[in-house]
Amino acid sequence: MFDIGFFELLLVAVVALLVVGPERLPEAIRTTARWWSGLKRTLQGAREELEREVGADDIRRELHNERILREIEESRREMERTFNEANHEVNESLQQQLEEDKSQPDGSAKSEEKAPAKSLQEPEHPRAEKEDYLPEQDETVEELQDPEYPEHWHDFGDPELNPDHPENIPKEIEKESQQEKDK
Repeated sequence: MFDIGFFELLLVAVVALLVVGPERLPEAIRTTARWWSGLKRTLQGAREELEREVGADDIRRELHNERILREIEESRREMERTFNEANHEVNESLQQQLEEDKSQPDGSAKSEEKAPAKSLQEPEHPRAEKEDYLPEQDETVEELQDPEYPEHWHDFGDPELNPDHPENIPKEIEKESQQEKDK
């Protein structure tokens, strides 16, 4: 902290012994130690009071929320970019198809039926059993928890109304183990 080596500390002790004297040195050391501990307590108290007044927890929450909002905005931009690219590709292929149709004379048009264009469907998720399926349903409570922001527990709401509430997890595990034992 102060970057004081052994020899500097030894020099301070010798000077203190010469200045204060051997009779009063133990009392001077005790007094200095009391002052030092009192100063540390005062500084710690002031720090805690300052943190309470400034609202360090609120600031921490706001920073966390801002980080999440940035991530959401980045995801939105990425999705828009992907959709725009897909839209551009579809428009190009349609434009190309229209140009091909215009370039062929009316009499020489193919009588064959054209194959329907590929539909741009997303592959079905293995767990997608319902129409209202959301991929977030696959995430467990542990995956949703942010270790940098432990105050997120209030986000789960009332434990009696929310089965995914962290307080209900041990209850669910107990129920499952009890059901296994009953079988």
